[in-house]
Amino acid sequence: MPRVMLVRLSILFSFLLLGAACGPGDVGKVETAVIQVSPLSVAFSQVNLGESATEDVTVLNLSQNELVIQTLALESNDGGAIGDLKLLGVGPLPVRVPAGGDFIFQVEYSPTTQSVNKGRIRILGNDPRYSATNPLFVNVDTLASRPQLDVRPASVRFARMLPGGRAEQTLQIINVGSAPLILHEAPVYTGGGDFRIELPNRTYPLSLKVYDAALEATSPQDYVLDINVVYAPAGANADTGEVLIVSNDVRDVNPNDPTRGLRKVVVQANADAPCILVDGRTRNLGQVPIGGNATDIVTVSNCGTQPLNISSIAVTEGTAFFELNLGSWDANGDGRIDNPIILAPSANTTFAIQFTPEQPATERGKVVISSNDPVQPELELDLVARGSDGVCPIAVATGTIKGVSSTARTELSAVPLQYIVLDGRQSSDPDGSVVSYDWEVLEKPSGTIVTLGPVGNSTDTNRREFRLFTAGTYKIGLNVVDNEGFRSCEQAVVTIQAIPNQKVHIELTWTNPSDPDESDNTGSDLDLHLTKMGPGRWFLVPYDVFYNNANPGKGAIWSPESPSLDIDVTSGAGPENITLDNPEECQWYAIGVHYFREQFGTAYATVRVYINTQLVYERLHMRMSAGGQFWDVARIHWQNGQATIFDVDTLYPASLAGHAPEIIEDMKESGLCTSQSLY
Repeated sequence: MPRVMLVRLSILFSFLLLGAACGPGDVGKVETAVIQVSPLSVAFSQVNLGESATEDVTVLNLSQNELVIQTLALESNDGGAIGDLKLLGVGPLPVRVPAGGDFIFQVEYSPTTQSVNKGRIRILGNDPRYSATNPLFVNVDTLASRPQLDVRPASVRFARMLPGGRAEQTLQIINVGSAPLILHEAPVYTGGGDFRIELPNRTYPLSLKVYDAALEATSPQDYVLDINVVYAPAGANADTGEVLIVSNDVRDVNPNDPTRGLRKVVVQANADAPCILVDGRTRNLGQVPIGGNATDIVTVSNCGTQPLNISSIAVTEGTAFFELNLGSWDANGDGRIDNPIILAPSANTTFAIQFTPEQPATERGKVVISSNDPVQPELELDLVARGSDGVCPIAVATGTIKGVSSTARTELSAVPLQYIVLDGRQSSDPDGSVVSYDWEVLEKPSGTIVTLGPVGNSTDTNRREFRLFTAGTYKIGLNVVDNEGFRSCEQAVVTIQAIPNQKVHIELTWTNPSDPDESDNTGSDLDLHLTKMGPGRWFLVPYDVFYNNANPGKGAIWSPESPSLDIDVTSGAGPENITLDNPEECQWYAIGVHYFREQFGTAYATVRVYINTQLVYERLHMRMSAGGQFWDVARIHWQNGQATIFDVDTLYPASLAGHAPEIIEDMKESGLCTSQSLY
């Protein structure tokens, strides 16, 4: 055949092929187009039953000719169901997209069952790269909607208590999954006779909705089941037991019925042991743009009475997307802690989990924390996050001292008892708008409770304020979320150094491991005392400053010192502090702590002394096991503008009311002057 004939046949074949791709109204339109779809994979994270979510799909025409889409249909993939998926905004076919233009439609996911939906979108048009036998596909994946039982706290621990005592803790059951949680039967207790549980009057099977903090406030019965765990020891020995919860969360399979789940919550008392506690075992890092990253800060606390030894923290699943930032614990950068981390009772620490997505999909992972907690030697954290197309919003946070004219800064110094105002209004989103502000306490002095509240009567969350109750370092973080659900890839941090400005600043904090909420209005009461030695007696006015002789206006109750009890906390945790601006030359002062009212058993008290803004004395976690006990802490001597502190550290079974503070041998042998001729 002549060469010219081959060319003509080839042109004719191309003409017929392109014509076949056009509909009846497209006769004569033989131009080719170039199609591009974003994203090429649509992935839905868990969506609650009865709710729906949508994702945009954008079809771009990258050619100079009109793009004609003849086929745009949803079909099953790999045998998956598509009954809960549908396309929105498609309209009648063909769809015409002008040169350089785009066409946007949506995929909607409205789960009606707990099964996985899995499909794909078939797209055909006048792009010759795709044909009926080789179409353009966009995969659509979903996660199964399923319940997820969460118990708070993960275990119940009671401090040591004498026979005849009584303590209570509340165990909360909530649903952090995406489908209703069914409690098939009432929870039961099994184990030692020192415990029992009390349940509200509910009907079983009991259904708990997916947890929503705002809705829980108005209808708690739909979202939370509270179990009251009562401890009333009959003897002095340790005791243990378990609360058993049967539900449709089958992650922990019931050995007697594999169609149901069985969660066991350990209850323990009178055992001096470490206890690990984290601020949430399910970590959702949110939706993150491809190429960006998100960070989640995990707080680990020791809720026990003995040092907690953390031997390892590791990502065991999802290592391609999740990694740890262990800071100074990982000096060689291999992702593992170099040496065991030791936390004293009631102390806490933090580490970070980072998520870096490579594709638009929901990813899952797991972190395991290994420790010497005898109940939970390997504590697992479940991770979930989602990669998607988009741009991270930018979090910006600053702080100012309330009532003080100063420039907003990311680092500032203040005085204890001042209020700090946090401001996130400079945060922005390059391709949308910021819709929510998530503030969190990253670091605070040990034993301090920080509550981030509204500024004045404002309901806006872009500004928060809190009070510096104790001296030390505070770090407050801010993440923002935009209108597309993207969380800021980098957290903004405000650092505040609370530095006393008095010559003498004495501070008391305490903790009750058995107190389920040390920030509420119910708790144990410890009192701080400062007595002027010589004329002073413990608990007697005027020379002992305590709750009954606070001198808050700093009147001249002593001369020339005029000390002041600035805070008196009666409901747990503290702090309390006493300040002294004008110590008398050659004068001795005694520091004491009284366990005024026992509410939750053993309290662990900490006293710190700051002299001329510097921390010079610290006694941590004195174990005060019964109301009425008195801790004689230390002596302060003042001379030539400087303080010398002598440790006493003696615990008495009763208050020492009316007794003069002891003149210890170290005072006599010090050779220091004494204005009261004490020795």
